[in-house]
Amino acid sequence: MMLQINNRNLFHRSNGDIIFKAVVSAKFYSSSSSSSSASSHRWLNRANSDHYTREAKAKNYRSRAAFKLLQINEKFKIFNNKVPMNVVDLGFAPGAWSQVAHDKTNIKSIILGIDILPCKPIKGVSAMQANILSKQTHENIRKFFAEKVSSADEELINDFQSVEQKSYIETELERNVTTNENDSNIENGKYLDEKNKVVALTRQPIDVVISDMMSNTTGLAIRDHLMSMDLCDAALILAIDLLKPKGSFVCKFYTGKEDKLLEKRLSKVFSKVNRFKPDACRLESKECYFVCLDKKKNVDKIEVFKN
Repeated sequence: MMLQINNRNLFHRSNGDIIFKAVVSAKFYSSSSSSSSASSHRWLNRANSDHYTREAKAKNYRSRAAFKLLQINEKFKIFNNKVPMNVVDLGFAPGAWSQVAHDKTNIKSIILGIDILPCKPIKGVSAMQANILSKQTHENIRKFFAEKVSSADEELINDFQSVEQKSYIETELERNVTTNENDSNIENGKYLDEKNKVVALTRQPIDVVISDMMSNTTGLAIRDHLMSMDLCDAALILAIDLLKPKGSFVCKFYTGKEDKLLEKRLSKVFSKVNRFKPDACRLESKECYFVCLDKKKNVDKIEVFKN
């Protein structure tokens, strides 16, 4: 009887908090039933007999989700172990995807896991407990990677700033210019190019954004799908703000009527957008992944989210 009342509230009240409370109550009600107990036993039996669960334990991965990212990387080569990479893992708890990122990237790569839940990262990975919906979180991520800028780049920034502060006459006297104007312009152009690269690195410092985020499922397919779309959009906004041009983006989503609109938004940001369901996903699951490659330059968020 309680479940019926909550369902009626769910469909007739538009307030998000009320809907959420109704769902939670329904879940609580069903968890005390014998059918839920049977379902829990079935879940445990499936987990114990699952190939990827056993493999995760054997290879010391924190969850079977590691194999999903391994299979994504095998097909799309989002990680490069030849050069250092900056990687952000959204919804990184319990940490399996960060483990894969750490294993598949250069030893000098910087990997930052973000989650609203506290989670201790593995050695070689950093963690930030934060809400990605917050603009402050985006700024904190920028600051984190800015602190990792190489000492050579820091010297370049400081040197450029000191040059900017001097007058034209002071600069000319110091340099004791003997080259012609064209040569001077060429050198200044090279210098500005290098300075601009550093500035761009601090503004959009990330090579790869990976998101395995998923809210707690409610059992209501349409609601689970729409919550998934919201999280994907939040991850996409972060990627627009912080991902370098040519960068890559991976996000999990629950399939449904809205995912084609999400795909359209992604195609405004990336040159290549792929749908991919790794073998490690359960056959009956509605989860799938967008693997997006080659981020475009000068992306306008307003244009991306226009209908």
